Amino acid sequence: MKNDLIVQPNALPTRSIEPTPHILGAVVDDWHAIEVWLATVASNSRNGKTSTVATYRFHLAKLRWFCDKVLGRPPSTWSMQDVEAFRDFLKEVPPRFLPVNKGEPNHTPFKSQPSASSQSDIMRFTKAMFGALQASGYLQRNPMAITKAPAARRLNVSRAIHLDVYDTILHVMDEQDRACLTDRRRHLRDRFILVCLREAGLRATEIVGAKMGAFTQLADPANRKTYWVFTVSGENAKGGKERPVPVTSLLMDALIAYRLSFALPPYPSHGDSTPLLLSPRTKKIELKGGAITRAADKRFFGAWASVTTRQGLNKIIKARLSDAAAVIEARGDGATADRLREASAHWLRHTFATAALLKGQDIRTVASMLGHSSVETTMNYTRQGALDVVRASEKVNFGGIAQVQSPAFLDGKEFDPK
Repeated sequence: MKNDLIVQPNALPTRSIEPTPHILGAVVDDWHAIEVWLATVASNSRNGKTSTVATYRFHLAKLRWFCDKVLGRPPSTWSMQDVEAFRDFLKEVPPRFLPVNKGEPNHTPFKSQPSASSQSDIMRFTKAMFGALQASGYLQRNPMAITKAPAARRLNVSRAIHLDVYDTILHVMDEQDRACLTDRRRHLRDRFILVCLREAGLRATEIVGAKMGAFTQLADPANRKTYWVFTVSGENAKGGKERPVPVTSLLMDALIAYRLSFALPPYPSHGDSTPLLLSPRTKKIELKGGAITRAADKRFFGAWASVTTRQGLNKIIKARLSDAAAVIEARGDGATADRLREASAHWLRHTFATAALLKGQDIRTVASMLGHSSVETTMNYTRQGALDVVRASEKVNFGGIAQVQSPAFLDGKEFDPK
């Protein structure tokens, strides 16, 4: 299907629901049926999180717009050719359907041309949707039944920040002026965030949803030592599985400095319900005598606002990385500066994983700290599969696998280019 030959709505009737019994209850059309399915997806979540449904709705908006404005027919009428037409449309969305201000008549759900990975995500959602509608009896036939599932988005392990550059980011922060108490609080909070992500490898959702009480003590009877661990709660963890992450001394020092700046005790107490990421701003507080309005009084009662969204966290991180990028660019390293401007909170998780494995940390331990359900995901950071093949070949062909020679060897007398 060529995008220049967009099929216009042809007024075909929507599917009649009556002839085919199904288990979705009284639904009025395809979109209502899909809503019933999404409600089930939400209720099946082990930890009550809505992120999967929110992502599905993001993809559904594009699918519905294609059905209404391009194909002119609902999903229940689709054939295999319609599936291919949708796939081709996503590969090259016509420019006239791209960015338009929300609220304008010709606004579409396409903010930009979908990347290859986004196209894959949308088609995997579509396949899941058709599979659910057929399994429920709403559809007799699934137009994607024999369509190969698109490949899942691959982990891009190159999206990590070198530890030397990470140190530069923190150094730039420390060198900035902090004339007032608010600036000092913001600085120590942001420094804690960057150190926490580097030292613990948390996901953005796991840090913004956490409380101070996530830092807990763990006694080891074997050596009679007590350690600090960060407990990622099942409510915030991907997959709903709680996990402990050891707290390094660097992270604990950053936490203490951050808490003291907000007039909190140096160490969090058991069950401390204070949000982990505080804002220097205060929030409204009500007491029996009425509302407290003076900022100084609200600070006295610890009425701090907090950062509770991934977007808010990423905004903080992007600002700090941008500051460091400007300094690095001024030194003449434009490539590193450009990478920093591209980086996000998830890059810092990759940085943790890469650094931990390079230090020789056991891969299963790293997988556990990251909350990976499979060690294979963690192996992407080390190219373990490729190493296994090379090692096996080396055993039967010792010295036969080409190696990168060190500069010291190349400079020696043993290397004769003649």
